[in-house]
Amino acid sequence: MRLRLHPDVESFASTAVSWYARRPMVHTVELSLLREKVPSDEAPLLMTVWDGGADAELLGAAIRTPPLPLLCGGLSAAPTDDLVGEMLAAGLTLPGVRGPRETSEPFAHRWCAVTGAVPTSTTGERLYRLGTLTAPAGVAGGHRVARKADEPVLVKYQCEFAAEAFGHVPDPARAAATLTAAAEVGNVYLLWTAAGAPVSMAGVRPPAAGVSRIGPVYTSPEVRGRGYGAAVTAAACRWALAAGATQVVLFADLDNPTSNRVYQRLGFVPVGDSATVEFRVP
Repeated sequence: MRLRLHPDVESFASTAVSWYARRPMVHTVELSLLREKVPSDEAPLLMTVWDGGADAELLGAAIRTPPLPLLCGGLSAAPTDDLVGEMLAAGLTLPGVRGPRETSEPFAHRWCAVTGAVPTSTTGERLYRLGTLTAPAGVAGGHRVARKADEPVLVKYQCEFAAEAFGHVPDPARAAATLTAAAEVGNVYLLWTAAGAPVSMAGVRPPAAGVSRIGPVYTSPEVRGRGYGAAVTAAACRWALAAGATQVVLFADLDNPTSNRVYQRLGFVPVGDSATVEFRVP
């Protein structure tokens, strides 16, 4: 086995896109990042894995956009022990991994066993795909695509979502920059408004390999329980389908039973579970 560390997105994408496109729903995050040219504040890690023979066969691909964990879902065909050894020989370090549970957890176990790193937290998510959309009826208000003038409320929602979902509040200036970058690659945010004011938000991306992903979805705490989150998610589904998506997907926190029930009522069905394992590096 050998690793190839790619110096630029174009070099990586020429090999990795077709690999990820074999399972486009499972690799929706990676395919979206490649469509967006892998935005990152620091140089990303772009890695492919080969069998090392004379006629080298591709065994996997992985992306890391610092400071986030390694997206390891594309490494399921690579032998874990050999893979970890090659990565350490190449001088790579990791703060954690994210991917389908059957890939991320064995990788994390081996990485920690060899490096002495300690797993500090594990977050579980369920990947859903849309079956038959059943939009909620009777929800007050309506949706619209967010405009530049909506940036303050989008920044507020982004920061509140991050605090609730991940336990930290991002710098508002960074959140605003994220919105600008999203707009430049065609991603949109939909707002549900009621009584003339925004009450809920859903992000949605144009299709990558036919798959459009929704998220984040956020509703102000003081107006939850009124169907706004379900309504704006249904609107995001319709936007994605109109944009040409053949599949619409989203992730739901396994520790949030309410969101999982809402998505299932809308017509989403489970694809599989994902785990993010963070490390404390010795």
